[in-house]
Amino acid sequence: MRSLHRTLAIGAFVLVSACSQAWIDTGHMIIAAIAQKNLKPNVLAECERLLKIGADAKNTDFVTTGPWADDVRRDRPETGPWHYIDYHFRPDGKPTENRPDAENAVWAIEKFSAILKDKSKPDAERADALRFLIHFVGDIHQPLHATARDTDEHPKGDKGGNDFHIVAPDDFKGMSRPPRNLHSLWDFGGGLYHGEPRPLTDEGRGRVMTQADSLMKQLPPKSFSAVADLNPEDWAQESFAASKSVVYNLTENTVPSAEYMAKAREVSSRRIVLAGYRLGRLLNQLLK
Repeated sequence: MRSLHRTLAIGAFVLVSACSQAWIDTGHMIIAAIAQKNLKPNVLAECERLLKIGADAKNTDFVTTGPWADDVRRDRPETGPWHYIDYHFRPDGKPTENRPDAENAVWAIEKFSAILKDKSKPDAERADALRFLIHFVGDIHQPLHATARDTDEHPKGDKGGNDFHIVAPDDFKGMSRPPRNLHSLWDFGGGLYHGEPRPLTDEGRGRVMTQADSLMKQLPPKSFSAVADLNPEDWAQESFAASKSVVYNLTENTVPSAEYMAKAREVSSRRIVLAGYRLGRLLNQLLK
């Protein structure tokens, strides 16, 4: 883990909108890199063919397409709810009547899986479906993209930890905008990786691929009992369980302890690698 806990880069390129991202751009590219390494050659070739359709300077290939759905969210606001599925809970054990939106991350993954698999669909439509899948499979493995904590102060939920305020730990010292809420902290994987400016440089790509290789070496597929589970509802429930047992295990408006940060990096590592393996398996199934 120590080799993966890199110094966070300082600069404007690491500015993050916690409401719109999971894992920040770097995390999404690491997930894509892990998936790419697990694609069958014919499936990778088809993915690269589709991703050339409508490509732009930031999203040129499978790995750099990872953050694409965040890039287009401002211009396509209807896609916002597709990035998460909020299962609600109350820490005091009281019941809650809040439920996830009808259109959510599980709904979106199922929708775009069907489009990508259907070869009668226009290639441009299938290309965007692929881009959404690369991103949303990553999103749903971020614990706070499957969770909302309800309290008397926030009876409709805390927006996936966006309304759960923290004091930024020293891990983020020097950043112009360090994480000030729980969601943002977990977008960085608890400091597991730093931000990479996009368009991705050769050096940046090298760092992303190195981190992907390191994580895969640390956590091979046999490390996971459910790596072959391709049901997005199950993925979301795993994230929800992690939120209740780990993510919210700290006091609001305090500095997360070193022990908490270490646990955040551990859990984030497992969720990111599992997302990559499952994304690869899903695409191998859809494009076989």
